Amino acid sequence: MKPVVSILSLTCCEGCQVSIFDLGERFLEFLTKVDIGDFRLIEDIPDVDKYDIAIVEGTAITKEQVKRLKTVRKKSKILIAIGSCACIGGVQEIKNYRNKKDLIRYVYSNIRGIDNPNIKSIKEMVKVDLEIPGCPINKEEFFRIINEFLDGKKPVIEQKPVCEECVRKNNKCLLLLGKPCLGSITLAGCNAPCPASDFPCDGCRGPLKNINLNAIKKALKIKARLSDSDIELLLERFGKRNEL
Repeated sequence: MKPVVSILSLTCCEGCQVSIFDLGERFLEFLTKVDIGDFRLIEDIPDVDKYDIAIVEGTAITKEQVKRLKTVRKKSKILIAIGSCACIGGVQEIKNYRNKKDLIRYVYSNIRGIDNPNIKSIKEMVKVDLEIPGCPINKEEFFRIINEFLDGKKPVIEQKPVCEECVRKNNKCLLLLGKPCLGSITLAGCNAPCPASDFPCDGCRGPLKNINLNAIKKALKIKARLSDSDIELLLERFGKRNEL
């Protein structure tokens, strides 16, 4: 029997699923190797009792989404979180650092019945077997990892900084040029598209393990001339502040 794979979308822009579609023929070939248990972005498929692999994008914000996430976890042998929203909270986590009551009244004229909880990453709610970070995810990294799971292997995302990818691509160091780049504390795997386009890394893949946060803060103050509040705002952009 083919393994059953589910792709669940919570609150997000669904850009990570678009990246999966961008695999083109390789994604169609992947579909021939599995049975789809749930993938509502492309088709409303009758649900099944068990998933071999559940892939979850987005954050669970509403009570219904939290319930759905926990149900999917119980039904799944392996659960993979994909994208910044699922892995570190994403841009929506910014509201955790603001007055939520003021924000919701600014957005909605009638707030009755609207859930307004703190934003949490998927791993703060259920057990996650692997995270594939990014905004959006790197489709090549996703393709490698999902096929390794299907082959019975245990995929690994190497702990190295985006700076290493910049060096291999001969990118200029934007931090040394006075730009607020977080590449030195951010997990690599994206192939450094932002610094290659002269745009500083703002940490969408989340932090490396065991980083020296004080050192990068000092560097941002000296090289990019950022204040403490500027640094906090930068770390909040994708939910990195809470991870750190």
